[in-house]
Amino acid sequence: MNRILIGCFCLIIVGCTSGLQEKTIILSKQYSSKTSENFITRLDSNYFWRFVDAYTVSSEQLNEELKKADGIILTGGADIHPDKYGQIADTAKCGTIDTYRDSIEYVLLKHIDDFGTPCIGFCRGLQIMNVYNGGSLHPHLPDTLSSIHRGPKGKTAHTISVTKHIASVNIPVGQMNKIVSNHHQGIAELGDGLEVWAIAPDGLSEGIRRSDTLNYQFYIGVQWHPEQCEPGNEFDETIGKSFINAVISE
Repeated sequence: MNRILIGCFCLIIVGCTSGLQEKTIILSKQYSSKTSENFITRLDSNYFWRFVDAYTVSSEQLNEELKKADGIILTGGADIHPDKYGQIADTAKCGTIDTYRDSIEYVLLKHIDDFGTPCIGFCRGLQIMNVYNGGSLHPHLPDTLSSIHRGPKGKTAHTISVTKHIASVNIPVGQMNKIVSNHHQGIAELGDGLEVWAIAPDGLSEGIRRSDTLNYQFYIGVQWHPEQCEPGNEFDETIGKSFINAVISE
């Protein structure tokens, strides 16, 4: 009897899910914790959210998936090879480097250039946006700026402030929020066509976007991890919902 009830329950769930309109999001790299996926599905249950891991699929499959992509998330992760921004001598200052991932994310960013697909970058995601557009990074922030961005055991928290109002996120200038931070690199020289909309107390760029909002409806990078926020964090959830709204309108 219990098995029958469980089977019926599963059929109901599948039936309800299958009735939802599908939206496809490409992740530059998927993690077992699924924080990005959980963030999106927590904020919106009106669609069936389908996630594709660009890191593990073949190049042929990725090309096919990009044709169906409604949005792209550049997730956090390993350091970008400093040769990408002309500082190969700083390789020793980096942690783990993943050149394959660098190449995958360049494919995703080129697709965004070509089609204007809504995109958000978390932590490393912001950094690869900047480097792809000709910018550079501080290879190790404690050497050049400060140590507030990573704690002794990794994850830490500090405040950021909004310095420019942008319609795609719609957070007022001057608003401050405590954010989840875990990185040792950050923007040094800003990439072409980008502008800063949020900064850390030490002046590091924490939020960037494409200034060309006509061709890039939603192109937002944040140096922190809104996808790791606690439920009810209005600041981070506003950013997530803004991305979702852009994806839905695709």
